Amino acid sequence: MVDLQRLIGRIHVAFGERGIGKTSLLRAYQRLAEERDALCIWVTAGESGGLVAQIIDGIREATSSWPQEAAKSVRKHLDELTVTVGFPGVASVSAKSTQNPPVEAVGARALEKLIRTTTADRKRVKALILFIDEVQSADADGIRTLAYAWQHLQAEASDIPAAVYAAGLPNAPEQIADAVTFSERFAYRPLEMLTVGAQVAALREPAAELDVAWESEALELAAELAAGYPYAVQLYGDAAWVAAGRPDAGSTITARNVKTAQTSVDRDLRNLFAARWANTTPNQRRFLTAVAWLQEKSDSVDRADLAEVLDVSSRSLSSVRSRLIAKGLIRSEGHGRVTIPVPGFAGYIRELEDDPR
Repeated sequence: MVDLQRLIGRIHVAFGERGIGKTSLLRAYQRLAEERDALCIWVTAGESGGLVAQIIDGIREATSSWPQEAAKSVRKHLDELTVTVGFPGVASVSAKSTQNPPVEAVGARALEKLIRTTTADRKRVKALILFIDEVQSADADGIRTLAYAWQHLQAEASDIPAAVYAAGLPNAPEQIADAVTFSERFAYRPLEMLTVGAQVAALREPAAELDVAWESEALELAAELAAGYPYAVQLYGDAAWVAAGRPDAGSTITARNVKTAQTSVDRDLRNLFAARWANTTPNQRRFLTAVAWLQEKSDSVDRADLAEVLDVSSRSLSSVRSRLIAKGLIRSEGHGRVTIPVPGFAGYIRELEDDPR
C-alpha cells in the first residue's frame, strides 16, 4: 500500500458498524505510510465544508512548511482554486476558467492538477495518500469531484504515486452510488466481526511485547464474552490488565482477572448502548425493539415479520430502516432481512422494552 510506484486506480472503501475498527484501520495504514515518508492527508468527512475543500486545506497545511521554491507550483494551484461556501455551509470547489464546462468537471480537473503538482517532486513526495474517515457523511458534489479526478488520473497519469483509502458506516456504498454513476470503480471492503483467532492475537500479542502472558482459559473467556466485537475486545484487554494490577514483566493475566473485568466492560458497553438508544426517535425505537425480540431466536429478521409485529405495511418501513442503517444501528442482510449486528445491543433493548408481539 505505502511503497507506491504508480497510481492505485480504484478508491478503496472499508465499511462496517460503529466500533468495528474502521478509523483504527485507517490510522494504522497512515502510520505505515508515514514511516515510509508518504505525504498523508487525513479528512473526516462532514466536519466542516465539503470533501474537496477539506482535501485542499489538508494539502495546503501539509505543504506549508516546504521551502518556497519547492512549494511554488503547489501554491500556485492552491491559489487558483476557489472555495465557495453556499447554503447550508457546504463548500464546493471551482477553478479559474475562460470556458463554461460543468462545475464538477472544472473542480475535478483542478483537483487532478493539484495532485499532479503535489507529487511532481518525487524526492520530496514518495507518495500522496488521502485518508477519508466517515465517508458516508461526505457531500455528493465532493464525492463526484474526487471520483472524476481519480478517473482522469487513471486514464492520463497512472504513473503518479497516489491513492485514496476511505472508511465509513454500512450505508457508505449506497451513499457513494447515489452521488456518482460509476461507483463500481470504488473497491469496497466490508469489515466483519473478529474471529476467535484474531481476538486472541489482539489480546496476547501486545501483552507479550511487555513480557506479560495470558492464560489460555483467560483468552478463551475474553473472546467468548467479547463475541468478536473489536471495541469489546479492546475493553476486555484494558479492564483485565487493570484487574491484574497492571502487571510487571513475567506476570500472567488469568481467567479470574477476566471475570473481574466483566463488570467494568458490561458497564462501558451499557453506557455505549444507552447513548445510541438515546439518539433514536420513537419510531426508530419501535423498529429496533421489534428487531431485537424477533432476533432473539434468529440471526436476522424478515421485513414481512417486522411489518406484522409493528402492524404496518412492509413498504412503510423503508424510511426508518434507511435511517437506522445510516446510524449504524442495524445492517441489511439482503433479501429484505435486517439484523442488529453489535453483540449485546439486542439484549440491552430487550431489557428495556417489552416484547411487542
